[in-house]
Amino acid sequence: MPYLERLILLLTFCLPLSSCLFKGREGKEKKLNYFIEWDTTSLLRVVEEGVYPRSCRLKDGSLLLVYENGRGDVFVTRSEDEGVSWSDPVVAYAKFEYVDSNSTTSTLVNCANPEIVQLSNGDVLLACNLRPVTEGVYPFSIALKRSSDNGNTWSDETIVYQAASFFRDGCWEPSFLRLPDNSLHLYFANESPYSDSDEQEISMLISTDNGYTWSVNPVTVSFRRGHRDGMPVAVHDGTFIYVVVEDNLSGQFKPYIIKGTVNTPWSEAVMDGLPHRYSALRNPLPDTVYAGAPYLLRTYEGVYVLSYQTTEGRSSDWKRSTMEVVVSDTPREFGAPSRPFDVPLAREAKWNSLVDLGDNRVAAISSSNLDGKKVGIWMIKGKIKSR
Repeated sequence: MPYLERLILLLTFCLPLSSCLFKGREGKEKKLNYFIEWDTTSLLRVVEEGVYPRSCRLKDGSLLLVYENGRGDVFVTRSEDEGVSWSDPVVAYAKFEYVDSNSTTSTLVNCANPEIVQLSNGDVLLACNLRPVTEGVYPFSIALKRSSDNGNTWSDETIVYQAASFFRDGCWEPSFLRLPDNSLHLYFANESPYSDSDEQEISMLISTDNGYTWSVNPVTVSFRRGHRDGMPVAVHDGTFIYVVVEDNLSGQFKPYIIKGTVNTPWSEAVMDGLPHRYSALRNPLPDTVYAGAPYLLRTYEGVYVLSYQTTEGRSSDWKRSTMEVVVSDTPREFGAPSRPFDVPLAREAKWNSLVDLGDNRVAAISSSNLDGKKVGIWMIKGKIKSR
């Protein structure tokens, strides 16, 4: 066979093979190594005092932000100019006193862990974790409120799940996922099934009517025997669901990904040792390093961005951890770590979240005392780039 014909035949065979070799593990060609460049000129203290911020962009283009005030109430504020300025905060959930009519015992019930989502019909749902101060009186619960006017006013709360009335058997940290068929998932950390141990699972409720009614019995999404899966946040790519959780397999929490399918979500729980549970980071952190409270975002452009709060390079005290962000073109092997906020070692940036601003722009949001004042809500914008 002439040399030129042999060369053409060889290239015809090898080129498809080589293209397969460069595909990522999720079947997507890995062409770009992403990183985030943070714009320090955009750094802004949104709220003077607050913790656990969560935000989303509404259909009208505005940004809605919810947070705890640190005293048992949940507030809402809005920005009409890409987060440059914000409206005066208004109360969406207020702490309340509950009195047991049978025993006349009472407790103050705080509102915590707010999370929001806008539905296809324009309604906004706000989830909240109800936490009794005195144990044994009122159950730890997940509650919902609805707004039909972009968060200006809110309905009365509806309780969608109740755990036990004791802290060790509570429920925590609700988060939403809206699926392609407009069904809605509500994920949360759940200790209630494990009253005889310190274990915890990730549970999920589902609604098929825009959040008016919910499944009665939660589905177990993930559970690692002898450990505590916590703080779930889910995204999907149309085919698969990816839930980031904090997993304490190494002793200290680290971000792990739990993978399921959109068509048959969580028909089986993802237990320890299964391939659909894997470490999120490309470069593992030492066992002694804490990296908890993860938050996962899939941008409009299909880039995956993950944040967590970490003690790496700081003290061993998790209360002095800071926000770190990693990025990837697939929902695994996150890399290029960066720290959006310049936080002194004696201060903190915790309970963080991310919001997609479009055009490969994201905002990091944190509760921090980086300026030496009270812990407040801070925001900084970043641009996703490739090298």
